[in-house]
Amino acid sequence: MSLDLLFERLLNYIAGRVAIAADAVSQAKEAATSIESVAETKWDTFGLENSYLAHGQAMRLAECEEDLAYFRKFSFSDSELVETGSILLLSRRDGWRRIIIIADRCGGGEFELEDVKVLIVTPKTPLGMSLLSKEEGDDIPMKNHGVEVEAEIERIFMAQV
Repeated sequence: MSLDLLFERLLNYIAGRVAIAADAVSQAKEAATSIESVAETKWDTFGLENSYLAHGQAMRLAECEEDLAYFRKFSFSDSELVETGSILLLSRRDGWRRIIIIADRCGGGEFELEDVKVLIVTPKTPLGMSLLSKEEGDDIPMKNHGVEVEAEIERIFMAQV
């Protein structure tokens, strides 16, 4: 697996989130300033609701832009122990396999690379906490539909130094 390709796909995924958020802001602003949003009675709150939505979407866009700035400066770890910046292959006996990126932002984000799903995990989540300081070959507990199962760190991909 090429870490350069992984980094390119990661940035494309995050940039896609920014584009979607920007589109949502545009639509929400349009709805908030539309002639149809003008209150017809004192109980008509359609315009107010749309302005709240536009504000929330603008905050979401700002967060997505911060995510993109974070990942543009992001570097993969060269440690044999899992830490922020680590990329690893995690698998379970039931066939579930994911490339995991440990990062401080965008937890839960998922995209594909060479027919394998890539999952961004923050170190503050239960899965992230159970992965930290582990090494290749270690088993970790994780939940699958509320049932605890074992997953194995098959491989830790290290950045070239």
